[in-house]
Amino acid sequence: MENETSTLKVTAERLGTIKEIKELLTDFENAYNSIYAFEFLVDTLSEDRERRRKLIKEEFRYIEKKLERPEPYWFDFLDNRYLFRNYENSTNLLEILNKIDIEKIILPTERLSISRVNIQSPGFWEFLGSLNPLQQIREYIKDRHERKKDNRYRSRQEEELGDLNIMKEKNNVLSQRIEILRGLGYSEVQIRELVIKMVIEPLNKLGEHQDKGQIEGLEN
Repeated sequence: MENETSTLKVTAERLGTIKEIKELLTDFENAYNSIYAFEFLVDTLSEDRERRRKLIKEEFRYIEKKLERPEPYWFDFLDNRYLFRNYENSTNLLEILNKIDIEKIILPTERLSISRVNIQSPGFWEFLGSLNPLQQIREYIKDRHERKKDNRYRSRQEEELGDLNIMKEKNNVLSQRIEILRGLGYSEVQIRELVIKMVIEPLNKLGEHQDKGQIEGLEN
């Protein structure tokens, strides 16, 4: 997974105490890493499915030639391939996630870093990293800022849809990854659990810093 790099400039009403700053930067990096890993996981599962399909097609072409003089074991082989194709998505997504070392899958050139910081009031943090995770963080902060300004909108939308569905509607990258998982045969429950753990919960931690004034808004 190699993406275009980008910057994200986050304005702040207050920087906070040393402890608060440490927690902000840790939660920001965790959110970035988790979203990066989510995209990596979904893309890898999709690519793996395509490789398996290609392999199976090649094997079936070979079998078709052999079936001109069918042997009993070829029918057993066909049955086994059928079972294989239906078994490949039986592993729970969270079980797959637990086997992943997130730190090791992020390319060194795509690790989140601080490119600039202004400690004056108001100040800002400018982060440098992979485009897609930063874009999802940008959309979350921007949308949450807008919803805080309109409590009626926030209450109405969240009551009807919930945070996950709101993000799906507003975030094309997230929606595309969810559709990929559906196409791979994973259940709605598994998909929801994965998205909540890898996207929603890490972003909600940033929302807490937004409430404290450590994240005010965004600058282009």
